[in-house]
Amino acid sequence: MIKNRVYKPFAFKSHMINKILQQVKANKKYKTIADSVVKTEINVYLKSHQIKMNKENSNQINKQDIKNIRAKLHQNYASFQTKKKRKREIYLENLDMKKLLSITLSTKERENNYNKIYKQISEIAGKPKTIVDLGCGLNPVSYPILNKVIKSKPAYHCYDIDTEDIKFLNKFFKKFNINGKASILDLRDTKKLSQIPSSDIIFLFKVIDILDKNKKNHKKSEELIKILIKKTKFIIASFATQTITRKKMNYPNRKWFELMLERNDLKFKTIKTHNEIFYLISLN
Repeated sequence: MIKNRVYKPFAFKSHMINKILQQVKANKKYKTIADSVVKTEINVYLKSHQIKMNKENSNQINKQDIKNIRAKLHQNYASFQTKKKRKREIYLENLDMKKLLSITLSTKERENNYNKIYKQISEIAGKPKTIVDLGCGLNPVSYPILNKVIKSKPAYHCYDIDTEDIKFLNKFFKKFNINGKASILDLRDTKKLSQIPSSDIIFLFKVIDILDKNKKNHKKSEELIKILIKKTKFIIASFATQTITRKKMNYPNRKWFELMLERNDLKFKTIKTHNEIFYLISLN
């Protein structure tokens, strides 16, 4: 007598999540995003659309669902990339800082402002011994500018969700003889976030708007700030003051953010460039 096969709900769900993961990452644009990040996005999507993954509805995910999940990942990551990313190994080999900074839109926009940004940060925060850079993208390639401006060589821990970016940044640190380490981290994972090393400064450049995108409130960003302020002396959070199409925003200052900082007894000063506003945050 053949026994009836028993399906374990969790195991089956895990199998289906992996199947969806493969479909999402079949597009090369999303291939290098960490599996854990994509799985989180899949689970958020399934929950928000009230889709339960089980034996009966295993085929409920369709092409449009895959497109929607990719669109969310694009909002959170891919829209900040440029086509020069594939050439970065050549730029690194040639130690071409200008071209390295042109790889992502954010670093390209900051290229002529890094001196000003780091100078004003150092005037308030001094010479940090340790820096943490969250949602870093390729901002760590500006380290030589930081080093020149503050006349110090802080340890540099940076985190992002793209596996290839992380590999590249570790090569960059080695090539420039920098005491740095790049690692994968999804900022929505509060348990892992609370385990980052303590530091003198945490960079949080253009991250908060992404975390809060399509949400009716700012609970996620407030939770993030509350966790981070326990791990550092200063948080430097930045926001874009232009839209993706380069139009000036009507209200570039984030009043809601300022009110949230005041509510949590945090003081701040601002630095403004033509396309970005930086909040230098510390405890009162």
